[in-house]
Amino acid sequence: MKTKLIFSLLLTLLSLSTYGQVVIKGKVTDAETGDPIPFASVLLQGTSVGNSTDFEGNFLITSSSRADSLLVTYIGYLPQAKALESGNEHTINFQLRPSDIQLEAFVFVAGENPAYDIIRKAVDKKKQFDKRNLNAYETKNYTKIEIDIDHVSEAFTKRKAVQKVTAVLDSIKQLTNDEGEKILPVFFSETLSSFYFRNNPELKKEVVEKSKVTGVGITDGSTASQITGSAFQEYNFYKNWLNILEKEFVSPIADGWRGFYDYDLLDSIKIGEDSVYALQVYPLREQDLAFTGTIWINKETYALKQVDLTIPREANLNFIERIKIQQELTATEQGALIPSKTRVQVKIGQITPKTAGLLAKFYTSVDSISIGNPKPTSFFNQAVVLQPDFDSEGAEFWNQNRKDPLSTEELAVLQMVDTLNKIPVIRFYSEGLKFLATSYLPIGKFDLGPWPGFFNYNNVEGVRLGAGFRTNMKFSNKWALEGYAAYGFLDQRLKYHGGVTRILDRNRWTTVKISTQKEIDQVGLEMENLAGNSVFLAASRFGTLRKPFISTNHKLELRRELFKGFILSGGLKLNHFDPLYNFYHRDEVGSELKSEFNTTEAKIGVRYGRDETFIINDNERISLGPSRWPIFAVNYSQGFKWLKGEYNYSKMNLVISQKLNMGMLGISKYEAEAGKVFGEVPYPVLENHLGNETLFYTTAAFNTMNFNEFASDQYFSIRYRHFFEGFLLNKIPLIKKLKWRAVANANVLFGSVSEANKSHAPVMDPEGFPLQPFQGLDSNMPYLELGYGVENIFKFFRVDFFHRMTYLDDPDTKPFSVKVSAQIIF
Repeated sequence: MKTKLIFSLLLTLLSLSTYGQVVIKGKVTDAETGDPIPFASVLLQGTSVGNSTDFEGNFLITSSSRADSLLVTYIGYLPQAKALESGNEHTINFQLRPSDIQLEAFVFVAGENPAYDIIRKAVDKKKQFDKRNLNAYETKNYTKIEIDIDHVSEAFTKRKAVQKVTAVLDSIKQLTNDEGEKILPVFFSETLSSFYFRNNPELKKEVVEKSKVTGVGITDGSTASQITGSAFQEYNFYKNWLNILEKEFVSPIADGWRGFYDYDLLDSIKIGEDSVYALQVYPLREQDLAFTGTIWINKETYALKQVDLTIPREANLNFIERIKIQQELTATEQGALIPSKTRVQVKIGQITPKTAGLLAKFYTSVDSISIGNPKPTSFFNQAVVLQPDFDSEGAEFWNQNRKDPLSTEELAVLQMVDTLNKIPVIRFYSEGLKFLATSYLPIGKFDLGPWPGFFNYNNVEGVRLGAGFRTNMKFSNKWALEGYAAYGFLDQRLKYHGGVTRILDRNRWTTVKISTQKEIDQVGLEMENLAGNSVFLAASRFGTLRKPFISTNHKLELRRELFKGFILSGGLKLNHFDPLYNFYHRDEVGSELKSEFNTTEAKIGVRYGRDETFIINDNERISLGPSRWPIFAVNYSQGFKWLKGEYNYSKMNLVISQKLNMGMLGISKYEAEAGKVFGEVPYPVLENHLGNETLFYTTAAFNTMNFNEFASDQYFSIRYRHFFEGFLLNKIPLIKKLKWRAVANANVLFGSVSEANKSHAPVMDPEGFPLQPFQGLDSNMPYLELGYGVENIFKFFRVDFFHRMTYLDDPDTKPFSVKVSAQIIF
């Protein structure tokens, strides 16, 4: 009987306890983007009971206290309260709107701001927690990317092409932001990968194991899968500077923090088992490339626990309305921190009132962290590797293997992107944009183009029409064919090019190429040397051609990456020079004047970029550039009296280029080159320095030098460019609103020509008419030009002003020149 009584009493107490317990759960999201808001404060109003949202924006409160409403607050957002109805279990979701209200700086009457001491200690311990100091580590990563069109203007929706799209999409669920505006998803990807890091030397590699890419205009996901993994979504706040959209942003815990930030100590709270300080950070100058938001620092270790930072609209950026980075960090066995979850939002505004904006969302989660056991250097030969079956899995696999299930909105995104890809007008416009960007139009196994070669006009050829093609991976991933033909109606000559490339190894990129070509070229403006300057090349080939000649050549080229960043190349080139201007040279004996000549040249070169990243696009290998270290290139050529070659000579040159982060002063870039030609040769074989008589600015040329003005058989040059990134103009009250950015240039050239090579250029032709001479530089006087300018004019345009400082005696020289260019920069 006693047992029964005790048991009944326990049941009664348990039921009373259960009756009094209130359980509230829910999710807090951004009203504009629909993304979770981590670290928000959720409180039962009128009590001290509450909790914080986790990284996915979820919260759970269990309490015996009662309240009539629930309040959610977070810095940068308007607070929101919702009523609690009767009952013990509640599910309440919140959508917070961003606030335009900025926190005012907290003023301390006496003593130092207490946040400074916390930041100072966090900076002092940076090396202890920076993951780059680990000997090696490996992680398993899941990455998710979504790109949407938003801010759709009324004028944009009234376009006929857009109405055809919306008519189809009306049949499926529409996605809107909290203000009721429709968003149009155009890209969605998921990637499972393994990421590897090792130190001394610092090397990184990502192996993409599984990837699913769905996007408008994407027919082959292999290229996209290489850049949608976690390797390109890395944000390390223990670096002084973070590179985002090719801009350098200063970290809130950078060594020079006092020059960029101010801080407020907001609170001292507990996150999990850790007691942390919550600090508000904001830039000292609103247009600096710096963050605003909140960081949480461990009270005991002074390590970063989590961050929620935004690059504000006022920063000196183009098109960008907001960049938001949220990150949660996990300590490894050796103490260094690795981000376990990272979420990034990039909001791009309307370029014009009649267009739309873009919203890009990136999410990366990391698990299975392994420390030590560095892989050999050879393992890192290719920065991004796709497993052979990377795109073989379907929906069932992803449902079972993604860490976090897709939300209802994300499932709708997938359905909508799939639908968009099937709409004819979408395919038409997406293929058209790719055609303009790549110059080629895919047609089955072949690509038609390049379109800039379809039409040309100049004084030698008159109207020129041409067409070309290349094969793609649908044809073969081992063989690549290319060719074009063109005809000038004035000179009535057929020009052509044909090439065959055999790809021997796609891992350590190895190729053999044979090509033949007959084409009009210009001395000092050879197409081969200007392949990366398409606008300048096109401008220089319209109108009047300078010292034109017919080049008929046959080439054998070999290329092999021996180890990461170290590329060995070689080849053989047979060339026939047939001038279309009054040109003569003396033969090797010096007794006869000749117009045409032949060269046979063997070449070997090495190129080393320690941290240069490459991706493979179809049958091409594309460099994404280095991040920190310089690129070195050494080339040696030997001319032979063999296979119709008429001259023995040697050519050698060394090129060094690098991008330098100068902190608050901006970014510098330089290219230094030195070279020498050994032997006696006609001046077209020498180094004919590139001048620029066009209106367009190019970094490859000396912009106040005339075409064909100087040639050298030994030379040294350095071209230096500096981008102040708003450092100067941000401080001028009216100018800073325009977001203009100052730039500066300095180009220096030392050179000379030997007397033997000068003697190869006669003064008179065989009929006694004077020949146009070529000019060498005085070895004691460098060619020098200095420039300054402004970029980001109306967000697109750049104007440079150049002053020629030396060699001003020739009446044809221009001591001052203005160059313009257009560019899309953030």
